[in-house]
Amino acid sequence: MKPNIALCTGLLALGLMTQLNHASAQDSKKKPVAKPRPHTTQAPPSGPGKKMPNGFMRMDDGLEYKIVEHGNGKRKAQLGDHIELNISYSVGDSSIFDSRKMNNNKPVPIPVAASRGKGDPVEVFMQMVAGDSAVVTFPIDSMPGNQRPPWAKAGDMVTYRIRLVTVKSEAEDKKENEEKSKQQLSIDDKILQDYLKANNLKATKTPSGLYYSIQEEGHGEPVKKGYTATVNYTGMFINGKKFDSNTDSSFHHMQPFPVEVGTGHVIKGWDEGLMLLKPGSKAKLFIPSGLAYGSQDRGPQIPANSILIFDVEILSSKSPEEVKVEMIQKQKEAEANVGKQAEIDDKLLQEYFAKNNLHPTKTASGLYYDIKQKGLGDFAKPGKKVTMNYTGKLLDGTAFDSNTDPAFSHVQPFSFELGKGMVIKGWDEGVQLLKLGSKGTFYIPSGLAYGPRPSGKIPANSVLIFDVEVTGIDK
Repeated sequence: MKPNIALCTGLLALGLMTQLNHASAQDSKKKPVAKPRPHTTQAPPSGPGKKMPNGFMRMDDGLEYKIVEHGNGKRKAQLGDHIELNISYSVGDSSIFDSRKMNNNKPVPIPVAASRGKGDPVEVFMQMVAGDSAVVTFPIDSMPGNQRPPWAKAGDMVTYRIRLVTVKSEAEDKKENEEKSKQQLSIDDKILQDYLKANNLKATKTPSGLYYSIQEEGHGEPVKKGYTATVNYTGMFINGKKFDSNTDSSFHHMQPFPVEVGTGHVIKGWDEGLMLLKPGSKAKLFIPSGLAYGSQDRGPQIPANSILIFDVEILSSKSPEEVKVEMIQKQKEAEANVGKQAEIDDKLLQEYFAKNNLHPTKTASGLYYDIKQKGLGDFAKPGKKVTMNYTGKLLDGTAFDSNTDPAFSHVQPFSFELGKGMVIKGWDEGVQLLKLGSKGTFYIPSGLAYGPRPSGKIPANSVLIFDVEVTGIDK
């Protein structure tokens, strides 16, 4: 399934830090997707810069900064270090984000990696010690177009306000995390033992600190590493409050959850615990925080250092070979249904056009489009980076996504490389019919969208309507 074109943008701009993950229905088990940028051995920073009459220091790339409060740190941050900071970002008088608000007033941990280009204040980080506060400014004109707020004007100034909380080497950070993990494991184990005793529960402890209790024994062999287990589950905290379930309709994803076991696709407690169970088994997993999400919050749903309890049922376990055969069979069935679904979709679209007195153009693939504003220059071509504004709707008028409607919480242009499969087929085809400044509407049959699989708010076999505008085409 292609990624949703409404790709959720990182909560903090310019890729400065990992996305603050949110514990949605299935995220509550998965490891965070965003990973820190790899460390680099590139050249050290260019130095503190040139002093300006206004008291700011000017870096070679035009970025200006001023240390407004000096801390007691012993050394400046360096490439490869791990730092914690509070940071806010504004354009003119408009605040874009504030890490304190987004991270429960806690500093955000990031690795110090080489600058990604103009507007990345990493070199300012390397002029700061722990406790320093700085103001950083630069003209928005030097920021890549796809990273600018759509309402920003030429000449607007971007301002970062940064407070560096800690500076640690990679070795120091690793040692500190290991010590904290060891301490937390002892705390968690005491809590779990008290919980089991208070609730008169018997559970087996593994060397890692995981506890498990099998209520109903399955059959056959335990799930093996690399096998795909299909699981029903309910996750709760030690106080009994549920945070996720695929069997409780209030969490809105009532379907079995397939997971490739033992390969790091889920939290460690699941990878270990599922391999203790056979198909048909029902069990409880009591997972200390170090085998779950550790010291990081998972959005507001799962606080840092949370012990998690999962009721799990193994519905099936399939080898990689069995999964491959099943996927081929499903693909054949899907292909057999494509023609029939295309006829259904086209009939629905024809009825929609007649009802609304619309006369769009149809392409050979079954895509319909209506250009309301022609735009200028050449048509968008495959391989070019295109920046768009859009609103997506179902045939009944229900909006499911938009990057211009604040209700969807990502009001900024959407950029992607055209013709590379980064978006649904209807977009890859339709955008090639547009020029810079073009405005129009795509009417996309399900076979050129998400097909027979649901995607978020989009039901299976949905015909989609997109109002689109091309705001940028890279040369």
